[in-house]
Amino acid sequence: MRSSTWLNAALAILVAALGAFFYLRPTTDSAVEFPLSALKARDALSLRIERASAVPVVLEKRQDGWFITAPIAARADDARVQQALAIVEARSTHRLPAANRERFGLEPPAARLIVDGQTFGLGLVNELTREQYVLAGDAVYTVHPRYGAALPVSAFQMASRQLLASGEVPQRIALKDFTVEQRDGKWTLSSGSGDLSQDDLIRWVDEWRLASALRVEPGPAMRARDEIRIELKNGSRLALGVISREPELVLARSDEKLQYRFGAALAKRLLSPPAALEERAETK
Repeated sequence: MRSSTWLNAALAILVAALGAFFYLRPTTDSAVEFPLSALKARDALSLRIERASAVPVVLEKRQDGWFITAPIAARADDARVQQALAIVEARSTHRLPAANRERFGLEPPAARLIVDGQTFGLGLVNELTREQYVLAGDAVYTVHPRYGAALPVSAFQMASRQLLASGEVPQRIALKDFTVEQRDGKWTLSSGSGDLSQDDLIRWVDEWRLASALRVEPGPAMRARDEIRIELKNGSRLALGVISREPELVLARSDEKLQYRFGAALAKRLLSPPAALEERAETK
């Protein structure tokens, strides 16, 4: 074999080896991400949100979900809680020394989130990168501003908009002009069911069971005009004060010291007697 053939073969082997080396070598230009904490949102048991010039919002996790314990006592909206807790699992491509906190807007922070005793301080949003500075432990990190935006201004923003809790299952709903109740496993309407099926009655009861308000506000500022009584399957009773019917339906739960505001369409379905599905479609 001629020397030129050996040289070409050697060069080919060298090129192949170099190609394999560069293809298989670990990449060093990928961004390094730093976790803000070792906490997991699913394991959190307590949450405290502090803002300058605002009353702290305190929540705790119980067996049947998250509850606001201060400054009001109410069921919490689980989705809003999870949004607030997301920061504990956030990762950042920048970790900076915690010195000179003033330049990051962290002396003091604009808001603090305390999860199971660990504090996350939120500072300025960088105008160039649109990232927010967060003080966690002994370092400052930059994260997407959505984490800061997820923190509520007031406790009422964290309150559940569901009129009834998941364990509050109606067995009897008594309005001023009619009553729907379950007897021996069968739903009945006090004014006569007519052509209504069990599905029609169950659909109406589910409207109440799953009713979600547009917003939740502090307890009744006005005296209730009427009252709606609900008996639950667990044997307890619930009285809802009707504060207003138009333009929004406003119902007050005295046990929670909260009032729930519903839109006109849902209000009409809740306050009207059950109707067959065909009739409901015609009146929409």
